[in-house]
Amino acid sequence: MKKILLNLLFVSLFICSGIYAQTKSFDLIQNHQALLVKDLKSTGDFYLNILGFTEIEAGAGQIPPKRWFKNSEGKEIHLIHRDSIKLLPKGIHMAYSVDDISLFTAHLKKNNVFYGNWASEKGVIELRKDGVKQIWLQDPSGYWIEINQARN
Repeated sequence: MKKILLNLLFVSLFICSGIYAQTKSFDLIQNHQALLVKDLKSTGDFYLNILGFTEIEAGAGQIPPKRWFKNSEGKEIHLIHRDSIKLLPKGIHMAYSVDDISLFTAHLKKNNVFYGNWASEKGVIELRKDGVKQIWLQDPSGYWIEINQARN
């Protein structure tokens, strides 16, 4: 009887460890995103001066021409020159959070950067169903960016 119980315990542990190994998830951390852009100067200057990214050395050579940046979290965005790009709809976008969206929109106004709500109503800050304030803008290459006040 004792041997049977030990065998059952061993089999149970073996099965449980197999299930755990199959369901263990990966711990993925975002490293960077790459965007194809027509104008490296204006788009790069937008991420530098408007969104506050820091320019870093492009680690993959300069062919094709590129500029790399990182934000305050160290997440990188790689801009790669392309003469022709096909833009994506607003639903495909990147999103960043700020502590104070009013302060950020004042910065956009000062720099003559258009922003609005999802319906593209100029200067409108919208309130999501979860109570988070957000705005939408585009970089000089036309990529959509959501800025929200989701930080606590």
